[in-house]
Amino acid sequence: MADKEHWSNQKEQGSRWMRTLTLAFIRILPGVLVRIFAIPIGFFFWLVSLKQRKAITTYLKKVRPDKKPYTLPLFLAFSITIIEKVESWAGKIQLGKIHFQQDDITTIWQELEQGKGALLICSHLGNMEMLRAIADYGDIGVSRKVPVISIVDFEVTTGFNQMIENANSSSMHNIISAGDIGPDTILMLQEHVAKGGIVVIAGDRNSEETPDRNFEIDFLGSPAQFPQGPFIIASLLDCPAYYVFAARRKALSVSAEYNMHIHRSSVEFAGSRAEKKIQTRRMAEEFVRCLEKYCNKYPLQWYNFYKYWEKGDL
Repeated sequence: MADKEHWSNQKEQGSRWMRTLTLAFIRILPGVLVRIFAIPIGFFFWLVSLKQRKAITTYLKKVRPDKKPYTLPLFLAFSITIIEKVESWAGKIQLGKIHFQQDDITTIWQELEQGKGALLICSHLGNMEMLRAIADYGDIGVSRKVPVISIVDFEVTTGFNQMIENANSSSMHNIISAGDIGPDTILMLQEHVAKGGIVVIAGDRNSEETPDRNFEIDFLGSPAQFPQGPFIIASLLDCPAYYVFAARRKALSVSAEYNMHIHRSSVEFAGSRAEKKIQTRRMAEEFVRCLEKYCNKYPLQWYNFYKYWEKGDL
């Protein structure tokens, strides 16, 4: 029986007219004013989203146990981030607004310069559209144009995808629906990274349709379900894998300044199928530890509005 609280069964928030109005404001108004406009939108969704507030309360109790779980700031931060996702595709947020950290950014730049491809495993922390958008504009800090293919779930965010496409008609190019992944798709992705391309996929949305394809991994103190798919894809692509997190420097700010964290996976796939299965889980665990770290660092920026922990938390 389908879980009505699972992310894949949640209705997309916001009406068509509101998305159209938001896009119009982004096109004609200065960024500061658009972010101010996002505040009442966030407040409205906070008022009407009772189930989502309950899920966020559970998360905030885990990530900030010493503070009262006020959910409104996270809704406001999310509204601002939605604005900036669209701005990214509209070409209004440039590379100079992104502050790369002293992690593995030099490594990935060197590999991309050498013509190598990569798999980027992102999450719903911060703005996961950021890198894909600036790559589309050829503005990621390397001398060549790097083609990007993203694997997304079309069905859950249809309206938002349409708004992104209206902001930049090329945004829906080179996108693959997560539900369409098969042997032919994997072959195409292998060819893509072999030619120096990037593949982007989220690693924090589990599958309700195939629960046997999830990993149960401890996350913020309790077991949670994470998808096997992204990490199986990593085992098949034969290219470096990176965990990428783009978080606003200040969750509630009118300035679009981001910290970009990039970590190269330490997992190397080799050996028998059984050994690769173990390595796949190890990569998933490594990703979850990174996600946990940045949830603690940016507690108002993990935008998960549904029941995540199954046992005794809600």
